Amino acid sequence: MAINKTLVSAAVCAAVALTLTGCSKSDGGTSDKAGKATPSASPSPAKPVDPFAGMTADQIADKSLDVTKAVDSLKAKVTDTVEKVPETFEVVVSKTGECDGTLTSEGASLQFRHAAKAYYLKGDEKYWRQGEEGTPKEEVDAMVEILKGRWVQMPQADAEAEGMTEMCDSDGLLDVGDDVTGLTRGADTTVDGQPAAVLTKKNGAETTTLYVAAKGEPYLLKYTVVGGEAPASGDFADFGKPVTVTPPPADQIVDLDKLGG
Repeated sequence: MAINKTLVSAAVCAAVALTLTGCSKSDGGTSDKAGKATPSASPSPAKPVDPFAGMTADQIADKSLDVTKAVDSLKAKVTDTVEKVPETFEVVVSKTGECDGTLTSEGASLQFRHAAKAYYLKGDEKYWRQGEEGTPKEEVDAMVEILKGRWVQMPQADAEAEGMTEMCDSDGLLDVGDDVTGLTRGADTTVDGQPAAVLTKKNGAETTTLYVAAKGEPYLLKYTVVGGEAPASGDFADFGKPVTVTPPPADQIVDLDKLGG
């Protein structure tokens, strides 16, 4: 349970005040003889300790990436740009690659899952129709009907070729900071209520910013890439929270090979 330090301090002060009042009554009224006590000056609040004192911005970023990549699991929401088309995916992923998430792009949606050493995909109608340009409409309609409400089991090699495995790679989700050097630290801020150090790198028109937790473990909480040709952003949470992913029910799975894969 979180403890409100302000309320605790107030309670302690009140208890001390009552104790002092009781003492003054029992010592023969010393306080009355001295008259009203002069209020003491309130102590200045202690300045928060900087957990990154003495570290450069690059060192803070390196430490953050090391700590974040070491967690057993995390939750991510990433917006990226692929061939000038923005896409967003949300995923919970474990260090061993189990994942459960959703990809959206141009109004189409794809659910993806990696469990028991297999990849599973479940797209909506618009998603399945997007990649079928040049295919006779009758064939596309038949495929969409077969896949409606069902999951496609994708072989590992096909998943790698389509880039699906990248969305289940927790380290890959954090690669935005791997090659960023020459960072500078600005004024701290908060990310979802958490104190965070702000690290920025400008490269021409493009600016990359990393937000690192400044309380507790120095996890990477967020990043943004703006001003360039491929804007992107990522938000991370639920560090180390257990992830359990199970395959879809067998009667909802379509064998890709039987569809001409």
